[in-house]
Amino acid sequence: MAKITFLPQNAEVSVREGISVLQAAAAAGISIDGNCAGKKTCGKCKVKIKQGDLSYCVDPNEKLSAVDRAAGYRLACCHRVSDGMVIEIPEAETTADRKKKLIRLPEGFQKNTAVQKICIQVRRTTLEEQESMDHSILKLLSLGKLAFRKNVLQKLPHILKEQEKITLTVLGREIIDVECGDRVDENYGVAVDIGTTTVLVMLWNLSTGQMAAIRGITNPQGSYGADVISRISYIDGDEEKLTVLKNAISEGINNCIQEFEKERKISHRNIYNFTVVGNTTMSHIFMGVDPSQLAKIPFAPVFTGSGDVAAAELGLMCHENASVYRAANIAGHVGSDITAGILTTDIVESKRKQLFIDIGTNGELVISGNGRTLTCSTAAGPAFEGSSIRQGMRAAKGAIERVDINEKDVEISVIGGCKPIGICGSGIIDAVGELVRKKIVNENGRIRTAGELKECGMSDRIADRVRQDESGKKYFVLYFDEDGKEDVSITQKDIREVQLAKGAIYAGITIMMNEIGISADELERISIAGAFGSYIRKQSAIHVGLLPEIDESRIISLGNSAGIGAAMLLLSTDYRAEADRAAEMIEHIELANRPEFQKQYMASMKFK
Repeated sequence: MAKITFLPQNAEVSVREGISVLQAAAAAGISIDGNCAGKKTCGKCKVKIKQGDLSYCVDPNEKLSAVDRAAGYRLACCHRVSDGMVIEIPEAETTADRKKKLIRLPEGFQKNTAVQKICIQVRRTTLEEQESMDHSILKLLSLGKLAFRKNVLQKLPHILKEQEKITLTVLGREIIDVECGDRVDENYGVAVDIGTTTVLVMLWNLSTGQMAAIRGITNPQGSYGADVISRISYIDGDEEKLTVLKNAISEGINNCIQEFEKERKISHRNIYNFTVVGNTTMSHIFMGVDPSQLAKIPFAPVFTGSGDVAAAELGLMCHENASVYRAANIAGHVGSDITAGILTTDIVESKRKQLFIDIGTNGELVISGNGRTLTCSTAAGPAFEGSSIRQGMRAAKGAIERVDINEKDVEISVIGGCKPIGICGSGIIDAVGELVRKKIVNENGRIRTAGELKECGMSDRIADRVRQDESGKKYFVLYFDEDGKEDVSITQKDIREVQLAKGAIYAGITIMMNEIGISADELERISIAGAFGSYIRKQSAIHVGLLPEIDESRIISLGNSAGIGAAMLLLSTDYRAEADRAAEMIEHIELANRPEFQKQYMASMKFK
């Protein structure tokens, strides 16, 4: 066995010698961006070997630069562990940190939790007034007929022997816990948004309706593939592999709960309720249900409806009688994260013509108008999350997140205010939007040559940023490194990736608008969900052709709508009923069945 250490977590783990760093990280519960599921093609799993064997470097697709190799960087999917190795994982938590900041309950939100904790004074029975313990408690509660869990009945005689003041925990129509004294304030629930890339775990005080703590982590399933299709491919009907991915999520949530215990000085035994949202694949894996059919036509899920399940069955740290509420999915590729997200809008109830859009590896769209509400999912690909872009990365320290091209030069903003090392999704949209706006890229997506730009009156400083690689392919330099070895650029292929992604999304928008009979001009509101939607510039999204060309004042960012919706479902049973109604009434369109999709897709790839 080899004993290795991962930094900055300072996590030590013993693993079988000779396995890959990526496999060792998965065994340690540490997430490395394994975008291609260990196929050695993406180069996103770069780690730094601080201590250990550097005598070899397996890099079949030349994803590491000479500078990277000399500095000790290796691909986690290729490099083999040995005893005593110390491995540093580049910072990757900023995306999750951003999502944490985007949680805000709607103004005027009223809580109505499934869990109540009630403190009562129980009188001791006498010969004159003989009454069973359960009956006397129910009379004092005045909540109608309630059932006692067996383990609560078993605790009652011991607790009432010690004290007459007790606190009861009621979940639905059951009493699930009894404690000595007044413990009303020790009443917690957890809302979880399982994203493909990040997982957000929120601790809420159910008595006060206030958030007590929040943690955002990189989805630990990322070591097995960056997107849902690659994770389904990893499982491939294998029950053991399904369990590996299921346990990865449960353990990730439990790690967050352990942090809450340390940070807030609470006990996980006072966590009584969970709500969980995620795309349909994440929902299936979380429940331990094989999602394989979601990768095959007709993409039929095993389940869509909401439901409650005992938290103990899912291996979560909490009270032994705690329950998990699983929100309703809508279709095979429109999950409960969208159901939760639209709770933050009035898109289902309102008569306004609206578009809701959640952009990630998949683009989920909901549109309402003329008495109908439709939804669809488009395979946007990973470009908007930094993957499939040559120097793309998640929204972490060193990522270019904003680009401005003025008359004289290029200005960039970098997360963390440090030297740029790549570009994240919002930066990609910004960069391509600016290249289109300044006509450095034509309507077909081709980068114009430096000579062509100078002939059109472009300044030399801008035109000279257009370069060619050894094979003659053009690229545009956003940042010049001092020694020229670590420039950050947008390549012709990167622009094609953006075209493919935005073309799929805009084609979906167009087909749904045509279906319900409205035009872009008639859209009264476009709501953009998620961290991506909160950080992209509206103007750039319009220039790229990702969004319809409407007045920017009608485009709003919702924040982390899936996370907010998960919290609303935790804090209010009324919203659970509303979510169920919405999931039932929304019509799902399968774009693959639409003969016009391919034509619309090709048209939508063009820049305006």
